This record gives sequence, C-alpha cells and structure tokens, in this order.
Amino acid sequence: MIVKKIKRFTSNFHRYEINSENHKFDTEFLFTSDWHFDNPKTNRKMLFNHLDEAKRRNAFIIINGDLLCLMQGKYDPRGSKSLIRPEHNGDNYLDLVINDTAEKLVPYANNILQINQGNHETSVSKRCETNVLQRLVERINALAGSNIQLGAYRGFININFSYKNCSFKSLNIGYSHGNWGGIITKGVLSVNRDAAIMDNVDIMISGHTHDRWIVELNRLIPVPSRGKVINKSQFHVKTGTYKEEFEEGEGWAVERIGTPKSLGSVFCKVFYSQKQDLELEFTPTRQYY
Repeated sequence: MIVKKIKRFTSNFHRYEINSENHKFDTEFLFTSDWHFDNPKTNRKMLFNHLDEAKRRNAFIIINGDLLCLMQGKYDPRGSKSLIRPEHNGDNYLDLVINDTAEKLVPYANNILQINQGNHETSVSKRCETNVLQRLVERINALAGSNIQLGAYRGFININFSYKNCSFKSLNIGYSHGNWGGIITKGVLSVNRDAAIMDNVDIMISGHTHDRWIVELNRLIPVPSRGKVINKSQFHVKTGTYKEEFEEGEGWAVERIGTPKSLGSVFCKVFYSQKQDLELEFTPTRQYY
C-alpha cells in the first residue's frame, strides 16, 4: 500500500490517502516516541532493529515526540558533558545533532509519515529561537526526496483508505506527546481524560512517560442510519522509549524515584474485508527481530 495524497489542514491535522490494490487488505503502522536519539543512553541498536523490521513489513511510521534529546546546548540548565555523544561535541551543537540524525534516518524516510513535537524539542525551540524539528524534517526530506510531515504536540491524523480512486474507509488517530504519568498508574488514568478531549478517534497515541501499554476503552455509539446502537472500541497506546536510564543505578531518572521503563514501540496492524469493518491488532515490539 502506498501514500497517494497528503493533505495538511493545519499543523495539528493531517490527512493521508493510502491506496489499496483491492477491497480486502491489511497494513501496519509503527507507533513510536521518546527515542532521545542523540543521548548516549539511547539503545540505538534496538531502535534501528525495529526500524528495519518496520521497513521489512512496509509499515508506516509515526514518531510522536522527543525523537531528539537536545539537553547539551549552551543555555540548557539540564546539560551534562558526560551525556554528549562525541560526534555532537562542537560549537555548532544543534547543527551537528540535526545533520547526524537526518543522515541516519534517510533509509527509513519513505516509511515515516509524520514526526510530532515533544517537550524536548519545544523547550529547545523556545531557548534557541529555532524550530529544531522543522529543520530536521526539512533536512531528511531534502536528503531522501521524501515528504515527511511535521506534526504538533497534540493533534489528529486521518488515514483515508482508497481503492480505484474511491475512498471507502477511514481511520482516525489522535496524538499527544503526553503530560500525565504516575509511578503506580504509569499514566493509565490519562485514558479517560484523553477520551473526553479526543472523542472521535479510533486510536489515541501518547508518549512522554516512557511507559508502554495498550488500553481498550469501549463506548456506546448511536448510529441513526442503521437504526442501532453499537459498542465501539477506542484504543489508547503508550509508545515506550529507547532511552535506558536505570541499569547503571544512578542519574536523573533514578534520583527522581522513577521506575524502569519498557524499551521499544508498538506495531498496529489494520485489517479490512467487505464482511467486517476495520479490525485493529496491537503488538509491542520484541527486543530484537
């Protein structure tokens, strides 16, 4: 399946028309976030293994914030010289990070639909008066000839499935990089909050807390055209991280009484046939494929 058309309504609302060769199809998405790609603690080996698997499956990739860490800039109070990769250690720190990241993501550019803002990117943009994520997306697109879209911190993605130039099914995805967590609840309490804010979505993805889980929330929906009430599922997905902060027993995350996090992302498989509506299947990534 290929992306036939992209419509950017606003910075927080994009539509992707994905063309199918027949009415019965299945396709996959990789929901992922919180790579902190430039941080030495990030497990790049695992990350690239998962990106390679997504490419092998021809999956569409949505990166939901904090792709970059960017804490070692001149004016960042969080900075620590022990947490800078050697290749990024220079007077043009932001340029080095952006260019290095773009070059390494070129092989996956045609699978990436959208890269959304996270708190690490927005905080640096405020301090340094430059939109680092926009620069990254533009750099990848220039190198790869791709058409990756830049998303907001919270917004909507409409996936419009078409067959022979006719639209026949739609999948609505809500996203927020995230702002609710909890050591015990791991952010699961945010499900009802997000459901109230992002009502008409089939999938709600969020990150930020570095947790990884899938929660199904069911609602009763009246359908006047069919004269019935249906029980409809809304799936809430926390998309994990690739930054391992706990194995060494020290550092910011350990000192803040955090708990170890699940490394990886979540695959979503979408099935459709004329006999049934869209079916969704979620699978956390394995450590390695």
